Amino acid sequence: MEIHVLDVGCGSMALILNPDGTRYVIDCNITEDNKENILAYTQRIFGRGNPIDVFINTHRDADHMRGITCLHNQHTIKEIKDTDVPGTTTDTSDYLAYMRLRRVVKCATIEPRTFIEKGDVKYRFLNGNWEEYTDTNQQSAVIKIEYKKPSCSVLFAADTDFRAWKEKILAHYSTSDLKSSLLIAAHHGSITFFDDPSDTQHYYEDHIKGISPSMTLVSVGPNQHGLPDKKAIEIYEKHTTGSSQGNKVFMTQDKKHMKITLKDDGGWSLSVNQ
Repeated sequence: MEIHVLDVGCGSMALILNPDGTRYVIDCNITEDNKENILAYTQRIFGRGNPIDVFINTHRDADHMRGITCLHNQHTIKEIKDTDVPGTTTDTSDYLAYMRLRRVVKCATIEPRTFIEKGDVKYRFLNGNWEEYTDTNQQSAVIKIEYKKPSCSVLFAADTDFRAWKEKILAHYSTSDLKSSLLIAAHHGSITFFDDPSDTQHYYEDHIKGISPSMTLVSVGPNQHGLPDKKAIEIYEKHTTGSSQGNKVFMTQDKKHMKITLKDDGGWSLSVNQ
């Protein structure tokens, strides 16, 4: 199966071709600057006029759902899945466009600690809506995609920080559940994934130790937030074991669109500059 991690600047978007031929998309960040490139690439991967079977929105921040109408106009979205947690910018045009689309297509709520199976593929939803949480990022849908066996997998950390992992994910899942071939880094390389304000001496690293990816991919581009954070990248490199070529951390701003192939024999490959 193929997972394409797109270069959409400081945002997130991935195209997925499942073995049964269905087409999924995780998040969307189509802007005026990248629209021509992203829509052309999506058409090349999915085929002209073919629908998107499921659009998964990890959380309702603009850089994870911007341009959804453009995407829907080119590839009709048949179903939307999200955590049903309101975003932080509910009065923006991007948010309103997303909510309009939700009203006209089939929608389903992502419940934490659930999964769906599609033949040899399992989509695990490790995190979601928690009543006691108020932060949108902490309630991002963390998604692990497994092909044939748990270790042949890609984990999308969305914009989660240390708290969701410490309190909700590691408390429920074993290391074998979390181990992933590739990790899509949290929050575009932000240090919030590791920074626990209650511990000023150490960074929180239990989750990255459990995931122990062979490669970490960071979806990031020019931004005003200083991302990716230098210390965060150091920690990712420390706990990423490396590919057969010794590569550990790739960024979309350097490697552009990247294609992950999860193979029938349990292996994987990564192609850059697609």
